[in-house]
Amino acid sequence: MGKKKKQQKKAKAKDKRTTAAVDTPAPPAAPSLALAPEPKMLKLDLGCGQNPKDGFEGVDLYGEKATHKVDLFKFPWPFQDATVDEIHCSHFLEHVPAREVEERDLSPQATAADRQELLGKDMLFAFMDECHRIMKPEAWMHVVVPSGRSSRAFWDPTHRRFFMQETFLYFAAEWRRINGLSHYRTKCNFGVDVGQTIPNEEALRSPEAQQIRFQHYWNVTVDWVAKLKKQP
Repeated sequence: MGKKKKQQKKAKAKDKRTTAAVDTPAPPAAPSLALAPEPKMLKLDLGCGQNPKDGFEGVDLYGEKATHKVDLFKFPWPFQDATVDEIHCSHFLEHVPAREVEERDLSPQATAADRQELLGKDMLFAFMDECHRIMKPEAWMHVVVPSGRSSRAFWDPTHRRFFMQETFLYFAAEWRRINGLSHYRTKCNFGVDVGQTIPNEEALRSPEAQQIRFQHYWNVTVDWVAKLKKQP
């Protein structure tokens, strides 16, 4: 019996050794992945006045809420090439002086090359060339101006420019080329889509009647609403 008990004790000891828990290292924690922040879009409201458009940074020399206090009638502007994602410009282009760029219209950062490029250029072309310069490829510019077929265009004594629907075609390089205007001193090139806003009473008429009245009557449009897409 004594020999049998010794064998049972040895078996139990062996069993304890084989079933002892083994400490294993915990698996390494998975690295946490941080999402890269989305790049901030630069959207400018040119000539924003007192009310910049929601989601846009206002650019205005006098607007209290403007993010950028910039004189938009002095060129070039303090924005880098191809950095702006979108431009909004409502009821400002009609205030661009109706004259050519002079010495007084050059900004302090103007270089000798800028002087050669800008002096003597029509102010509206200089403005649109600057828009084209600072916009990213295929960026959009949204413009609202009073219709030149409306009394609204002439109410304000500070208005200097008067726009027809066709005026925006002068900002398209191919249209200028086709019409023999490649000598015009402008570089801008936009795809152009121009719509209109109309008085409430005109909206009640049939499309056929609207078209006839649009061609022959005054004050049947209020504003031109242009969508301009930057082209190379």
